[in-house]
Amino acid sequence: MFEGLPVEITDSGLLLLLGSVVMIAVLAVAGVRHRQQRKHRQAQGLRWLATLRALLSHIQKHRGLCSGYLNGEPRLLAEIETQQRQVSRDLNDIASVDIDIEDNPRWQGITQHWARLAGNFQTLSVENCLKQHNQLIKNILYLIDDLAQASDLLLLKNKSQKPLHVYWRELLAAAEYIGQARAIGTGVSAAAYCDSVSRIRLSYLCQKIEENTERLAKEIGPVRSQTGTAVKKLITCINEQLLQEKPNIDAGAYFAIATEAIDSLLEQFDRLVQEQKWS
Repeated sequence: MFEGLPVEITDSGLLLLLGSVVMIAVLAVAGVRHRQQRKHRQAQGLRWLATLRALLSHIQKHRGLCSGYLNGEPRLLAEIETQQRQVSRDLNDIASVDIDIEDNPRWQGITQHWARLAGNFQTLSVENCLKQHNQLIKNILYLIDDLAQASDLLLLKNKSQKPLHVYWRELLAAAEYIGQARAIGTGVSAAAYCDSVSRIRLSYLCQKIEENTERLAKEIGPVRSQTGTAVKKLITCINEQLLQEKPNIDAGAYFAIATEAIDSLLEQFDRLVQEQKWS
């Protein structure tokens, strides 16, 4: 019987309604701004991933070349100097993403450590040079994780809704095991001698490389055939040509085989980052 009668709205009710509308609008605007800021942080984080990956690759190469040089292969010095110039460019590229990284304590430690290592590697023992490079690379991997978390990259997922960080962590870990095997193996081949310690280390690294490759297949699907072939070629080379008292492969040839295996993994990393930039 009351259908059609006007509904009376009191002043207090009108104020409450307007307040609710304003609050909803404010929350909506804040939500949009938050999403825009997160996208900006993620875009910046992806640029950091790309530039830090380049730095990581060049310092890994520097490690392998230094190992060969200090083990008696002077012809590698020119390539070492080339890598040092490339690292200098990488450091500038990383800082250009956001100059505020200069205030990051881990970044400061990395740049200072690199400066000392690049300037003094010729005076270091083979073992200490390897150790210094390994520590430097470990800190770069830590920095990648730090910046990824700060940039909200851990929220990114692929089309299968699997977190992206699972991909890059596994790929970079696998590449680093190969990088260590490249450094030790290049030194062994340059010295034309594989002592018992080097044999143990190379055998251990071969095991870790195979384990990581298998885990990659489980985590992100079968690795590309090119990657699998390059990794198998490296494992075969280590087992058949390095793990003997007198290795029968040239330092440059071994370095190239190991580099091919690393690059095949890092190309997948680059592809993942590029896909996220476009998505």
